[in-house]
Amino acid sequence: MIPIDLIERLWAAPALVTSGCSVAIILTTKWHGELTLDASHGVQKNHTTPTSRIGGIAIALGLLVAYLCLSGSVASLFGLMLLGGIPAFAMGLAEDLTKRVGVTARLLATIVSGFVAWYLTGYHLTHISVWGIDQMMLFVPFAVAFTAFAVGGIANSINIIDGFNGLAGGILAICFGAMGFIAYQVGDMELTAIALVILIVLAGFLAVNFPLGKIFMGDGGAYLLGYLLAWMAVMLPMRNPAVSVWAPLVICAYPFNETIYSMLRRFLSNSNAGQPDSEHMHSLIKLKIIRRFFQSLPQPLRNGLVSPFCWIFSAGVTGVAIWLYEDTGLLMLAWAISFILYTIIYRYLARLPYIAESSQKTMQHDNPASYGIK
Repeated sequence: MIPIDLIERLWAAPALVTSGCSVAIILTTKWHGELTLDASHGVQKNHTTPTSRIGGIAIALGLLVAYLCLSGSVASLFGLMLLGGIPAFAMGLAEDLTKRVGVTARLLATIVSGFVAWYLTGYHLTHISVWGIDQMMLFVPFAVAFTAFAVGGIANSINIIDGFNGLAGGILAICFGAMGFIAYQVGDMELTAIALVILIVLAGFLAVNFPLGKIFMGDGGAYLLGYLLAWMAVMLPMRNPAVSVWAPLVICAYPFNETIYSMLRRFLSNSNAGQPDSEHMHSLIKLKIIRRFFQSLPQPLRNGLVSPFCWIFSAGVTGVAIWLYEDTGLLMLAWAISFILYTIIYRYLARLPYIAESSQKTMQHDNPASYGIK
């Protein structure tokens, strides 16, 4: 069982530090805003005023305080996880401050974090229950490299969905909560406690970020939390053989599906995979649904309303993963259904007309066939 004194020590401190640091960043913007503000113009910009994008610093401090609140084997494991995340966080924060770090460099940093985490903790994926790949994973260097690249992929998927107030934070909370619950079900109290402390930090950040978006987690926060999520997804089945390796993947289905579909969409349209666009599903929800039905609300609230739509999708799929966490075959089917459902929703949204920001007049949307998707 998780010690009661642990809960008593943790329930407030990390959240208060995260929230307090976030507020301090906001209040001191005039001294650092030239470096830290996210402009309100751009293809993926949905806020109306420049907003600080270094919420990752507050998140990192909250995680550090959470680590200091822990003890024993839980503290040891969590400390190693945090050390592994330094490359991902550092490169993400560098992008937040300079806006000059390329997508490739950031992806490589998250992959490096995967390698560092393997070196420090000793865990790596030994199989994924796919014939052919499992045979190759008997070769440890291949398995370690596969694990590191998978970590990079999940970490980057969190950054991709970080487009609206509370979106990435809420999805992360759902995913960490689900993995923590499964860990509790199989008696892994260390991972349960780690998931709990990360949830507490997320609560502290979301208190300032959602729904009005007073601060953004930025690339630093997204990559750090994305890496932690990915590494927990590795450790959960590797520490607990009763848990299918597909359970964490289904839990992460929303960001994973978003990434895979975006790659497919850009490949079919010969678009630059590293170039930002406003064609992600969360962007379409804002442009096609929120503007249509919630035009009278203030802009920050409209941005925040996008997130619950995505949370519902993620929570539904995650619930299936919790229910079927031991059954690889059904989990594979669940992921396939989630991807098909995502595709159906996306194509439906893509066919709706755009709604102009300032009025209810519609603008004709590009033909989805222009993306190679019919």
